[in-house]
Amino acid sequence: MNFTVTGEQKEFRREIIRFVKNNLNDGDALEEFSFDMWEKISRFGLLGITVSEEYGGLNESYETAAMTFETLGYACKNNGFIFAVANHVWVAQNILYLYGSSWLKDKYLHDMTSGKKIGSMAMTEANSGSDAMNMASNAHIEDGCYVLNGGKMFISNGPIADVFIVFAVTGHQPDRRLTAFVIDKEFSGVRIGKTISKMGLGACPACELVFDNVRVPFEHVLGNPDGGKQIMLGAVEWERCFEFAPHVGAMQRIMEECCEQARGRMQFGKPIAEYQAISHKIADMRVAVEMAKQMLYKIAWLKDNKRSAYCESAIFKLYVSENYINTCRDAMQIYGAYGYSSEYGVEKEMRDALASSIYSGTNEIQRNTIFSMTM
Repeated sequence: MNFTVTGEQKEFRREIIRFVKNNLNDGDALEEFSFDMWEKISRFGLLGITVSEEYGGLNESYETAAMTFETLGYACKNNGFIFAVANHVWVAQNILYLYGSSWLKDKYLHDMTSGKKIGSMAMTEANSGSDAMNMASNAHIEDGCYVLNGGKMFISNGPIADVFIVFAVTGHQPDRRLTAFVIDKEFSGVRIGKTISKMGLGACPACELVFDNVRVPFEHVLGNPDGGKQIMLGAVEWERCFEFAPHVGAMQRIMEECCEQARGRMQFGKPIAEYQAISHKIADMRVAVEMAKQMLYKIAWLKDNKRSAYCESAIFKLYVSENYINTCRDAMQIYGAYGYSSEYGVEKEMRDALASSIYSGTNEIQRNTIFSMTM
């Protein structure tokens, strides 16, 4: 693996930082999705980062994509909006690009890379989160198409999405085969529920989806019929890596803000940075950022070389989420009462970070995965 950052990548990173700081830090859009910011990032061209030029993408490597999304998390304080962007790119658009037929890609990818259509993945249900294979949504063949029934819960981007990657049971006990479908929101029988109020990540809306006798043409099967399990596992792998890349950037941003606070805040006649209790917290932040970056770029290298990173992505997700939360908790201690107030934004960082130990599979499930692939 070569960890050298090219001059072109450095300049690309600087351009992203300039763009984000000038366009994606609208303080009025922290708690709700901004279509204005979506239009801006669409015009900037980042949505199709790894998609081929044939479908309007930039055809960049996964290494460059990892750097791009890490930088988005670093430069943008609107964690929810970046989460919405990552959800669109990695578990909707990317999955369609990797597994979709030429017909499906021709129909949707241009509009997704240009931002005209927003994507979402619908896997979680009210009674099957981490236990995804226990999902109740089902589809059967009837009169020349699939008929889809069921419901999905806590679907990120759900209220704003035009295209959904949906997983449903198409086999019978005991095998419970799954099939992945590309569902257009305009299909009859698709009902989008009201936006779910959340503790954090307000700019990435979530909702319940209901599918009531939705007739799905065979052409909208993603991959092969009954082959949805492998696609779902692939989607989870991409999600655990590239949707967590922005969190690494956010951790670095918070660390730098804590350094500035520790240098400037005086207690007992000297800056609090001179107290070991504070300096060690910042040292721990630096260790977490550096280790997370090494893991992120190893996974990107594996994906560029068309290799599996299922265990590595579980380790990365576990490590990043726990250290992201710890970084926010330590930042609150460094800021003191100011950190608990809403003025400085530290409490919002904490609220946004907490869910990272839950989505993409709880951290308990990650430990199960890591253990099973170690034994």
